[in-house]
Amino acid sequence: MFYPMSLVIHRICHNLSFRQRVWALLFIVVTFQLLLIAGFFHFILSDTLNHQVSTRAVIQAREIASDPQLIESISKHDIPSIQREIKRLQKISDASFIVVGDKKGIRLAHPDASKIGLPMQGGDSAKALKQGLHYYSIQKGSLGFSIRGKSPVFAANGDIIGVISVGYLLETVSNWLLLYSYPFFFALLIIFCFSSLGAWVFSRHIKSQMYGMEPEEIALSLRVQNSVFEAVYEGILAVDKRGRILSANQQALKILGIARHVDNLRGQLINQYITPSGFFVGRKVNGDADPEERRHEVITCNGETLVATRVQIWENTEHAGWVVSFRRRNDLNTLTSQLAQERYQTDNLRVLSHEYANKLSTVSGLIQIGAYDQALQAIRKETETHQKLIDFISRTFNSRVIAGLLLGKYSRARELGLTLVFDPYCCLHQPPVQLSEDELAAILGNLLDNAYEATLKNPDSNKSVSILISDDNPEELVVEVADNGNGIPPEIADSLFHKGSSSKTQPGHGIGLWLVHQFVTRIGGEILIDEAEPAGTIFSLFIPNKRFQTEDSE
Repeated sequence: MFYPMSLVIHRICHNLSFRQRVWALLFIVVTFQLLLIAGFFHFILSDTLNHQVSTRAVIQAREIASDPQLIESISKHDIPSIQREIKRLQKISDASFIVVGDKKGIRLAHPDASKIGLPMQGGDSAKALKQGLHYYSIQKGSLGFSIRGKSPVFAANGDIIGVISVGYLLETVSNWLLLYSYPFFFALLIIFCFSSLGAWVFSRHIKSQMYGMEPEEIALSLRVQNSVFEAVYEGILAVDKRGRILSANQQALKILGIARHVDNLRGQLINQYITPSGFFVGRKVNGDADPEERRHEVITCNGETLVATRVQIWENTEHAGWVVSFRRRNDLNTLTSQLAQERYQTDNLRVLSHEYANKLSTVSGLIQIGAYDQALQAIRKETETHQKLIDFISRTFNSRVIAGLLLGKYSRARELGLTLVFDPYCCLHQPPVQLSEDELAAILGNLLDNAYEATLKNPDSNKSVSILISDDNPEELVVEVADNGNGIPPEIADSLFHKGSSSKTQPGHGIGLWLVHQFVTRIGGEILIDEAEPAGTIFSLFIPNKRFQTEDSE
């Protein structure tokens, strides 16, 4: 069965690895180029050599034909004298033969003495004998094919009395051509060897640049990467060191409000689409270089406040660009506050469960020993105390989320052996419009958790933590949390609200106050820190309350 050549080539290529295909392609291209060069060189050299040899033959023939002694010998038909003179010239010439003929074309001198007296062969002497021309021809003579230079011999009176034929055998010319070609073909061979080696090295380099993967594997990896790229919720954007966009996912374009397709952005300067773009190209706001990687930085661009992370792209050991991942700060803050709220609710349920398990155990024990009156009294006392707390919190704080949080934190304080004291001026008509209930709960929860921990670290504290929440001032919501701890450690005083700043050595801390600071400053609020008497710290938060401002303006 015969297969089309294209099918055979396809099957052969399919069985070769990418590196082998690259090497084979380069090998074929180099071989083809060298063959073309060799053929062209051979053609030029052969043509040049033939031209040089023919010119030399004609020049020698003309010089011999102008020899006075030879002219006299030819005119007298003195064959021995002619033969001696030609033999002398033959010794000093590189020509294959020198033949002398009379005006009828009969040989008067020939390398083979037996051919003297016979007609000259080739039939190419007529133009010299009849027209007196000097020329060359390629004909077959008695010695074989040769390049011959023809020149007529003129007597003193101008008559043509003979012809001189100086010839170079083509075999000799071919040997010269081969001799002159040896260095060139040797150089071509060296070039071929080095080119083949270079093709092999290049194919290995290409394969290493492809991380040892085949094109099909790279294509699959790229499709998977693009799918992952588009699946993540965060915006991702990559730029090179010149600030040109390399890639971006749709989420990045959506967040930044760029109404163009990703393919149309590649190679474009990022500052044409993002303002300011310094963070994306490793520069500070003032334009100074900022080559460090950044994590969870708050930036503003295209009118959006983002939380962004920037890492470098490395090409071998050289910086090649940046990859920036980002999402809206509001989204991140909302998610963080929701997670914090879930944690608070879980802690509250655990505390309540633990607390009431102890109380139920007490009541159960009293019933078992027959102390029914005491059991009933304990139940009434707990009910009244708890109901008073619930009534106070429900009446004071007009938010179920905040009320539930404070109720849980009150129980948590009791579990820790602390007392959470509510300021008598507490009141919350409604959370500020700029803050969601979850965000406000996250603020209060973080402040109270820190206050509990600080108070427990001070063995001389009065074991109480106080809190004030009031929106009686129509301009702002005031939150104050005072602990009885040892104050703020000096080593973290200047970086208290930085992410990761904490007096604890365990991982996972340093987020709470940073989150509080993010929520408050985002809406133009203020945080003040003072020392409490006799010991401890007071955190005061002043949060703008636009709800009241709007009502007043109306």
